[in-house]
Amino acid sequence: MGYFDSEMEEMLEVYLLETKQLTEQLSAVLLEAEKNNTFTEEDIRNIFRVMHTIKGSSAMMGLKDLASMAHKLEDLFAYYREQQGGSVQAEPELFDLLFRALDFIENEMDCMAADDYSPNSADEIEKDTIQYLESEKEKAEAPEPEVAEPIEKEEESGNPDSVRIPDALEGRAGTLARVSLEKGCRMENVRAYMLIRQISSMCESMESYPKNPERDQNCSEYIAENGIWILFKSSKKDEVIETLKHGLFVAGCEVVYDKEEQAANPAADNKQEDSESKENDFLNVRADRLDKLQNLAGELMIHMLTLESELEKSGNTELLEGSARHISRLIGEVERTVMETRMVPVSRIIPKLRRVFRDILRDQNKEAELVVNCSDVEADKSVVEYISESLMHIMRNAVDHGIEPPQEREAAGKPRKGKVRFEVESTIGELRISVGDDGRGISEEAIRQRAREKGLFKRPEEDYDFRELCEFILLPGFTTNSEVTEYSGRGVGLDVVQNIIENAGGHIRIQSEEGKGTTFIMVLPLTLATVECIRFKVEDCRFSMPARHVFRFMEYKECRQDVQKIHGKDYIRFEDRMVPFINLRQFFNLPGDTPDTAIVIYLNSSDAEGCILVDSMYEQKRVVIKPLPPLFGGNFRNTGIGGLSVMGNGKICAALDTELVISRYERE
Repeated sequence: MGYFDSEMEEMLEVYLLETKQLTEQLSAVLLEAEKNNTFTEEDIRNIFRVMHTIKGSSAMMGLKDLASMAHKLEDLFAYYREQQGGSVQAEPELFDLLFRALDFIENEMDCMAADDYSPNSADEIEKDTIQYLESEKEKAEAPEPEVAEPIEKEEESGNPDSVRIPDALEGRAGTLARVSLEKGCRMENVRAYMLIRQISSMCESMESYPKNPERDQNCSEYIAENGIWILFKSSKKDEVIETLKHGLFVAGCEVVYDKEEQAANPAADNKQEDSESKENDFLNVRADRLDKLQNLAGELMIHMLTLESELEKSGNTELLEGSARHISRLIGEVERTVMETRMVPVSRIIPKLRRVFRDILRDQNKEAELVVNCSDVEADKSVVEYISESLMHIMRNAVDHGIEPPQEREAAGKPRKGKVRFEVESTIGELRISVGDDGRGISEEAIRQRAREKGLFKRPEEDYDFRELCEFILLPGFTTNSEVTEYSGRGVGLDVVQNIIENAGGHIRIQSEEGKGTTFIMVLPLTLATVECIRFKVEDCRFSMPARHVFRFMEYKECRQDVQKIHGKDYIRFEDRMVPFINLRQFFNLPGDTPDTAIVIYLNSSDAEGCILVDSMYEQKRVVIKPLPPLFGGNFRNTGIGGLSVMGNGKICAALDTELVISRYERE
């Protein structure tokens, strides 16, 4: 057994979830306050409450060092709140102390899941906090205030009659108590559950409203406003009430009534059943269970394709068109429902980006602001988590390579403070993320010189345009920095970023203008699970492409006269413009001749458009795209094949990276 016993193991997930939310809140407050070196009255109150909550929940989990550290920081902000009032001018040393404490908490949380976890000491942070508090008291030239155990002031619960008794409990026999919680304690549903758990062994029977608060995160708002209602029967009534009154984060406990057993009320029972049905509309679901469900849905889809293929071979059209099609639709609905459940706001990664941004600015003595435009865009949880490290690296890169020192910017006629933009938008089935700066930009000559030294030019150098040159930056070991720093100069990083983005089914593009700035644009699918695909054939080879990129089908015999040669490449007139025309048979050097029944597919994505010529299109399906096996090597993707899917007959279907195919065609 690890550090936590079996009972605490059950609460660990809740503790980590709550503390993570609190640390994100704390990070946002600190980053905002640091801009003006000032803690507002609201900031002080928020930090106090965060530390108060972390102290209580950490103590409950047996994390004495963490609880003690939070207590000392709570004391510091209790002093600000009680003795000084209003806003407080803060020194850089205080922010450094608070960020150290934040890093300590986050590091402990990262380690808690390990079987060999053992709490680390926070003595140094505690010591520095005590010293800082003492120095603040000395500055005030006032006698040391007597700082009592800093707790939220107990609020009056008010007249219980002023809050309507829930229909599910009204008039029923037993002792009805309403417990109100401290304002700002957060995770009110979990707090209520802990109270219920504390008294359960002392009661013969017990019900609450909301019912099963631990399962319903959405009831937190109700509990924060109205409290938790508890109806119980117990021979230890006074002991139960005392336990509730002295529970953690309890602001007040009022006994609303105490009634003897009465005749059953059918109407009340019906109301209770209705209430229960409503309360159970929402459930908290563990992420790993959703992952498992998603994988199972994907496997079901693959096996269903196999079953449909076998039924078609056997000629059992009745079963194929009946039950098989119905089951297939149901599997698709399950998969879509799981996908929707897994969607999370992309904005959840912004606190990490702000912290990375803040740290590198301080380390390099640069000045810049981070402008975020994320609105309410959502993506699959796995996509957001998978790319978060890549985004943090690009953020570091934007400051390290892009933003100039203040003196250099002023000499160039720029504002002293630079600007980095983080923007996210959702298009049809895709997530578009851009990180841009107004810094020095990318030097074309520096890239050319470095590319010459490394022998990267495979054709005459003058044939490479700036966009192709920028792609060299994404190669392993490529850097134009002459000095190695903590953040750059080793040529390690952007190649890893590109691999992560491509493994997620996306691509990365660089835009830059020397002296004006650089922008990294990443386009990714909204989910890593299944993809709606168009399947088609060229000779005996089967391919697929994302349906979100397909906008029109045309018969080749009807539009072949619109194909023209431009600089040795085939282009086709589409509407009022010429777009690349790619014969996949020639592109992949496949045998055979183009049939008269060939199909032209017009593609349009966020970064490329073109037409491809295929022999035939045979179906549109949601398929499970698997990454390329390692034996293919890291460069195989450059062929234009981005992944593989398994068809119903067990054969492999190659998934095209359409944007890469178009880009490669225009380039080569």
